[in-house]
Amino acid sequence: MTSALSIRQLKKNFGPAEVIRGVDLEVEKGEIHAVIGPNGAGKSTFFNLLSGAFAPSSGEIHLNGERIDGLGPDKIQQRGLSRSFQVSNVFVNLSVFENLRCACFKSAHAGYVFWRAADGIKRVNQRAEQVLEMIGLQALRDAPAGALPYASQRALEIGMTIACEVDVVLLDEPTAGMSNSETSQAIALIRQVASERTLMIVEHDMGVVFELADRISVLVYGEVVATGTPEQIRNDARVKEAYLGEEAA
Repeated sequence: MTSALSIRQLKKNFGPAEVIRGVDLEVEKGEIHAVIGPNGAGKSTFFNLLSGAFAPSSGEIHLNGERIDGLGPDKIQQRGLSRSFQVSNVFVNLSVFENLRCACFKSAHAGYVFWRAADGIKRVNQRAEQVLEMIGLQALRDAPAGALPYASQRALEIGMTIACEVDVVLLDEPTAGMSNSETSQAIALIRQVASERTLMIVEHDMGVVFELADRISVLVYGEVVATGTPEQIRNDARVKEAYLGEEAA
């Protein structure tokens, strides 16, 4: 069976600094795979490599069996992978629905044709309505995105990430800055998103990681030191020493 993501000897150098140092990883189709590690471990750089923001120094990335390393973000998204970011990345002056509709254009192959009214593109509007319901923001449909509470902005960004109908989604710290109740809502949304997709998440909240993840990879100084189920990671002596510490207790 082909993995959703197959990563082989992936490296990234910035000048003499080795940030990603030969990562090998298989992400299975349909799983929620968490990447954890201390600050400075290279997690954001790793996601930037997978999504095309950075080109690898060497190594290979395969998405559903197709090699994508070195492609730009747009090309990678067209092949089925999209990502969210640590900081909310929405169009603050557009409404919630308009943000979702913008994200739907590529998947509908509608393009940005200036003489065509967006309201007339049926498939785009239908998909935007579908995602709006999925993320639970129907009541805020016409509200400016910039006026939303922080947790709602994060939910909108997740909606924009999945609106283009990709099958692999990277979520970068999806619950950062949330209260306990907001985190619970985010977990429910992530589970719903994952029901039809493969998810990779970078997350610092170990409660969220151990609740959501099917498998966890631990990245330390640019290297994966362990991959396994939450229970295997919780009991791994190398992980406790490198990262989890008392949180594993």
